[in-house]
Amino acid sequence: MSRWGLVAAAFFVSWVGGVAAPAPDLAREGESLKAVCSKCHNLQMVMDTPMSYEAWHDTVQAMVDRGATGTDAQFDDVMDYLHRTMTTINVNTADVEELGIVLGVSDATAKAIVARRNTRRFSGLGDLKSVAGVDAGSVDAKARLIFFK
Repeated sequence: MSRWGLVAAAFFVSWVGGVAAPAPDLAREGESLKAVCSKCHNLQMVMDTPMSYEAWHDTVQAMVDRGATGTDAQFDDVMDYLHRTMTTINVNTADVEELGIVLGVSDATAKAIVARRNTRRFSGLGDLKSVAGVDAGSVDAKARLIFFK
């Protein structure tokens, strides 16, 4: 695994492990995505291809292995951006941390989602929107990333 792969893996473990992460800066992260990925790709291709976090990690690692260049900070930004904006999520199985990251909800709201699904599985976006703290507009904006299995 490359140096970046190890850094990204450590970052993800620390993020999901509950260590406080810096506040999201989607503008900076988007600029890093543009700087790193648009050298070889039309960014629309990236935005049209939502995947799981693991699939994004493998894809970015494959690009690094093929010669993609950028700083470690830029690659961290790329992964953060993809995680928050282009990562698919199964609301009925995701853990609290993943719900918070992908849905952009607070820890309390993510816990409320888990508590609700423990009594009754979610069947659609309307169910998810009914949880206190879930922003309906944000859910609608991410509808293509959210599924319920």
